[in-house]
Amino acid sequence: MQLVEIVFPIFNFPQWTSQFVIIVVLLGFPISVILSWVFDRTPQGYIKTESSPKAAVKTDSISKENGSFYKNKKNWLLIAGVIAGILIGRFGQTSISSDIYINEKSIAVLPFDNLSNDQDDEYFADGMTEDILTELSKIKDLLVISRTTIMKYKDTNKSLKEIGKELGVANILEGSIRRVGERVRITGQLINALSDKHLWAEKYDRNIEDIFKVQDEVASAIANALRIELSDEEAMMISESQTESIEAYDYYIKGRTLSYFYESAKREEAIENYRKAIQIDPEYALPYAGISRVRMSQVTTQPMENDFTTIALKEAEEYSKKAVLLGPNQAEAHFALGFFYNQTEKYDLAFASFNTAIMLNPSHAHAHDEIGDVYLYNYGDFNRAIPWYDKALRRDPDLVPSKWFKSEILLRNGQVNDGLLLLEEALAQHPNVTQLSTLKHAGLMMSGKYEEAYEFILNQQDIYTRENVLLEYYQAIGLSLLYLNKMSDFEQIIKKISNISYSDRTHHKNYLIHLRSFMEKKYLVAIKGFEILDNSYIYARKSGLRRILSDVFYYWRAKSFIEMGDYQNALNETFRFRPVNNEITGRMIFDNYWTKKDYLRGLAYEGLGDKSNARESYIDFLRIWSNADENLPEIIDAKKRLRNLGWNV
Repeated sequence: MQLVEIVFPIFNFPQWTSQFVIIVVLLGFPISVILSWVFDRTPQGYIKTESSPKAAVKTDSISKENGSFYKNKKNWLLIAGVIAGILIGRFGQTSISSDIYINEKSIAVLPFDNLSNDQDDEYFADGMTEDILTELSKIKDLLVISRTTIMKYKDTNKSLKEIGKELGVANILEGSIRRVGERVRITGQLINALSDKHLWAEKYDRNIEDIFKVQDEVASAIANALRIELSDEEAMMISESQTESIEAYDYYIKGRTLSYFYESAKREEAIENYRKAIQIDPEYALPYAGISRVRMSQVTTQPMENDFTTIALKEAEEYSKKAVLLGPNQAEAHFALGFFYNQTEKYDLAFASFNTAIMLNPSHAHAHDEIGDVYLYNYGDFNRAIPWYDKALRRDPDLVPSKWFKSEILLRNGQVNDGLLLLEEALAQHPNVTQLSTLKHAGLMMSGKYEEAYEFILNQQDIYTRENVLLEYYQAIGLSLLYLNKMSDFEQIIKKISNISYSDRTHHKNYLIHLRSFMEKKYLVAIKGFEILDNSYIYARKSGLRRILSDVFYYWRAKSFIEMGDYQNALNETFRFRPVNNEITGRMIFDNYWTKKDYLRGLAYEGLGDKSNARESYIDFLRIWSNADENLPEIIDAKKRLRNLGWNV
């Protein structure tokens, strides 16, 4: 073990290699003891140990040729093996289970303390933190926790060991910045969070113009302290200059900080700062990428296509391409271009851009998240999307998009309890993100908690109003009221939706009206209404969202036909669904209907007396929802019907 500990770091072997050797030794020791017990080494080779004939006859004595039990070395080996196993189990289990999965080449950069008297320098301190983090992220062999997560530790009282355990990292960099006029003092220290050992510390007193060199020096020093040998390409990317203008840099880092907020006003302020940075240094790539990224974020939250979205899309494309042109080695530039491509359904181009971003910055959490979106949007492949969201959350445990997309997948898979737990965690960190609130409401409705869903969404009105997404809010309220049979309150919601100028170009009002017809058992009215709605113009920014809406309409038409006993037409509706369960619903109706088409198909076949196809349809439904919560009504009913059809489940 000591040899492994001394030699492996010299050759820069990754931590898993030493862990592997230790595990092999621990597992191999008892095996070797057993083999030594069973076999003897003789001049003829290794032969199986034979039992003493005398021992077989006389169990209360030990034959002379076998010698005393206490003199037999194999017995001592066996005793030693048992004792070692007990000691390892007693004392070794905790350390192995808690530390073996923490990569020693992992780091979190805590927010640097601002020691300046001017509070405006808070942006500067946060900017330095993120830029050092970004430089470190260019090192392929180093796992770096992203900015979103580490900022919650600003002014924390937690110990470094606690933080390291929470983030699953072995090392933590902390420091401070004092800016006085044209001088800046930066201190930093690298600490192993597992042992509390100081690995590196340095103090820099420099002119403000040297700030970028300091960032490079810190990144290189940390790599050296962690025994990571930088490749020529990594060293070049770390040393590459972004801008020579400190004033442009100041505006950029202020804009970047503001862009992380989900409030509309903050994002507009971020755009203003990015523009000022570009005015000062037109060759500075990162502010262009920042503008493109903010513009695309704004477009995705707009309920309707309008003059703003047209201008924003054009600007996002222009600025992201400009960023790549000016900064071909900047991961953020390629990410911005990929973000534009992904949101405009150019998935192959998006995939290529995100892969380039990850190649330049292996710890880019959001790029990992967006690749998950590509698998989800383009292929409907939940199994390939979730690992990418998990990779993103490993690098940035508080990344909002990964949490809401992963929670939506969980809900669509029928894993409502897990989805709601993830949403609770995300809302605790980001209470003003309306997408999270919409998904929580959908999850509560799926689980039949209609009153709880209503009370929850009712308390969110201020957030939806501030973000100008009241249609989404009113639809959630309307759905709750329908399921709670509060029809007079429901009528008031329909009036409020009608007062929104563009509501006639959306699905919201008519969907609720036709759903009310179903709830009131006016099935023919509902069938006709959903068909008219499906054939009418409905604004959907992405083509896949329109297809999702059609599936929702087919679902309610099929249910209406089943309630009427018209099983053949019900069956026909189930074959109109799209073939793949792709796309994310976003601000449309939450899609937990596609999966249920097989359940409805089973009901239709059963109504037609076709027991064989009914069984197959229920089995298909349970297979697709194989991980769904057992208490969901459709799961309970499908299993009951299968049992009645003679199928053991």
